[in-house]
Amino acid sequence: MRQFGALVAAALVLAPAAARAEWKKYDTAHFVIYSESGEKEVTRLAERLEGVDGLMRMASGLKSDVEPVKVRIYQVASNAEVERAINDPNSGVEGFYTTNVFGPFAVTPRHTNAAGDFTPELVLHHEYAHHFMLQYFPAVYPGWYTEGYAELIGSSKFLPDGKIAYGMPARHRGDDISASWVSMEDILLKSPDKIHNFDLYGQGWAMTHFLTFSPTRAPQLRKYLALLSTGASQEDAARAFGDLGELNREAHKYLDLGSFSYRPVAVPIAKPVIRKVDPVSAGEAALIPEIIAFRDDDPSGIRKDTDRAREIKARNETLAHIREKAERYATDPFALYFLAQADYGDGDYRGAEAAADRLLALQPGHVRGLVVKSLCVAQAAGRAAGAQRTQLAAEARRLALKANQGDHDDPLPLVAYYQSYHLAGLKAPKDALNILSQAVATMPQDSHVRMLLVEGLADDHRWGQAIALIMPIANDTHPTPQRDAARAVLAKLQAEAAMANGSPAA
Repeated sequence: MRQFGALVAAALVLAPAAARAEWKKYDTAHFVIYSESGEKEVTRLAERLEGVDGLMRMASGLKSDVEPVKVRIYQVASNAEVERAINDPNSGVEGFYTTNVFGPFAVTPRHTNAAGDFTPELVLHHEYAHHFMLQYFPAVYPGWYTEGYAELIGSSKFLPDGKIAYGMPARHRGDDISASWVSMEDILLKSPDKIHNFDLYGQGWAMTHFLTFSPTRAPQLRKYLALLSTGASQEDAARAFGDLGELNREAHKYLDLGSFSYRPVAVPIAKPVIRKVDPVSAGEAALIPEIIAFRDDDPSGIRKDTDRAREIKARNETLAHIREKAERYATDPFALYFLAQADYGDGDYRGAEAAADRLLALQPGHVRGLVVKSLCVAQAAGRAAGAQRTQLAAEARRLALKANQGDHDDPLPLVAYYQSYHLAGLKAPKDALNILSQAVATMPQDSHVRMLLVEGLADDHRWGQAIALIMPIANDTHPTPQRDAARAVLAKLQAEAAMANGSPAA
C-alpha cells in the first residue's frame, strides 16, 4: 500500500507539470495569435480568421500587394479574463478589439457561457471587420454602415465543405428589427444624436445586407459612400439612392420577407496556415493580463467624473502590476520595454528612460527601446533652452533614426522622429511632417498619432488635409472622449478654413 500511495503521490506531483499549458505565439499571414491552447485548436482559429480576412479582401477588391498590418489575437481562458481586461465585471462581453502603442489587437475567450449564434467567434470576426475597414479603407462612414458591415461579416458562417456563407442572416439580433424600424430617410438625413430608438446593430445590419445584395442598390451604396468620403453633405450623398421613401419601403419589405440571399464563397487559404511558432518569454506571459488591459489614450476627456475616476483607478492598478512584474522579471526584454512604455505614458519620463537604458544595455539595438529613449530625450529637450535644447533634440532624432534603421516597417520610429521636433518645441520641417504621414498610413486607427498629424497640418495651414484626417475620429460610431475632442477640433478647423478662404490674402 505504501508503494501504491507513493506512486499516486508521484503521479499527483507530475501531473500538473505535464498538463501545464504554456503561452506560445503563432504567426499567420495576417495575424499573430497568443494562446495556451495548443496547435490543433489554434490552427482552427487561424484558418477561420484567415478565411474571414480573405473574404473581405475578395469583397473589397483589396490588392494583394498591399502590405498587411498583423493583428495580435489573445486567446484567454474565459469571459472573466475578458471582463477584467475592460474593467467591467459581469458584463457578459464576448471579446473586444482595440489599439494602443503596441498596435491593434483583439481578445477572445476559449471557453464561454454564450448560447446560440452570439458566439466569441462571431464577435471576433465582427471586431476584425472594424479593423479591416479602418486599416485598409480609412474614410468617413456613417455609423449604421460601420456596424452593419461588421455584422454582415461576423454573421457569415463556415459551411461543412469549407466555403463561407457570405450574407447569412444575423439571427442573434432577434426578430424585432422590423417592429423597431426607423425610417431610412431619417437615418440618411438626420444627425445620429437626433435619431431616437435606432437599433444601430440590428437595423444597420438589415440595411447593409439589403444594399449589398440588391443588384440595383449596391452601385448606389458605393456611390453614396464615395460621396461621403469626398466631403459631400448627408443630403447630397443620400441623393445617390434616388427617392428615399421608395428606398425605405423596399428595404423594410426586404426585411419582412425574411428571405436573405447569401453566397457560398470559396476562400483559398495558404497552407500551412501557421507559418511560425515561437515560445513566449516568462516575463511576457506573466504580463498578458496587463497587456490586454493597457490603455494609453487620454482619459481626461471622459466627461462623467465617476467614470473618469474609475478608469484612472483601473489604469493605476494596471501600472502597479506592470512595475511589480517588471521588477520580478528584471532581465526580460519585453518586461523592460513594457515598463518603459507604461512609465512614459504615465508621464514618469525619468522612470521610462531608466527602464529603456536597462533594456538597451541588454539589447543595444532594441527598436522600441530606442523609440522610448528618443521620446524621453525629446521631452528633456522641451524642458531645456538654447543650445542645450538643440543638442538634446538632435540626440532624440539620432536615436529615432537608429531605431528606423533597425526596422524600416515599424511606424513608431517615424513618430519618434517627428516628436524630436514637436516635443522639443521646435518647428517640424516638411520632411518630418511627411514622415509622420507615413506612420499614420501604416497605423490609421491610432487616434493619438493621427491627431498629431492633424495638428501639424493645421499649423502648416493645410486645412483640407487636416479636416479629412480628423473626420474618421469625429464620426466614430461610439461615443468616446476621443470623438468628443475630435469634434471640437473639427469645428475649429472648419472655422479657420472658412476664414482663410474668405480672406483677401487666402
